[in-house]
Amino acid sequence: MKQPETPKEAVPEDAVKGIHNGPPGPLLRLVKDQRVAFVLVGGANTAFSTGLFIAIAWLNPGMPSPVVLSIAFVVSLVAVFFVYRKLVFRVKGHFWLDLGRFTLVNLTMFFTNMALLLVAHEVLGYPQIPSQIAITCVTVIINYFGHKHFSFRRSPESVSPKQATEESTT
Repeated sequence: MKQPETPKEAVPEDAVKGIHNGPPGPLLRLVKDQRVAFVLVGGANTAFSTGLFIAIAWLNPGMPSPVVLSIAFVVSLVAVFFVYRKLVFRVKGHFWLDLGRFTLVNLTMFFTNMALLLVAHEVLGYPQIPSQIAITCVTVIINYFGHKHFSFRRSPESVSPKQATEESTT
């Protein structure tokens, strides 16, 4: 194993930019592109969340829709947080900070989606479903950058040269 010659070599380039990813996990070894992995996980989470909503609604027919939606949202938010953290962004430490930031990004996108859909459909008169599809495409892109550069961000100071070297060789 080659030892880094200078301290700069010891820290991955992403860490210098304020982002530190661990070694690629099984998903990133398979698809090679973090953006594609993000979309795959997000799509699977959307299917999971929708299925969960349906299951909760069927099991509790008298439960108000906002309660059903809230339960499905919270459960899927926590589940996808762990999957993004381990399979897409590959970070360690700062669990509660990451979860808080992750929730903030998701809530921001949820309310942004709601506002854009209201404007597109109710104010401008665009059809509801195509509007939602277009808004989803935009919010997925914003969501990716929000999670990459905010939710799972690591400062260069939080990654020691020794830790960066060890993680990049495992």
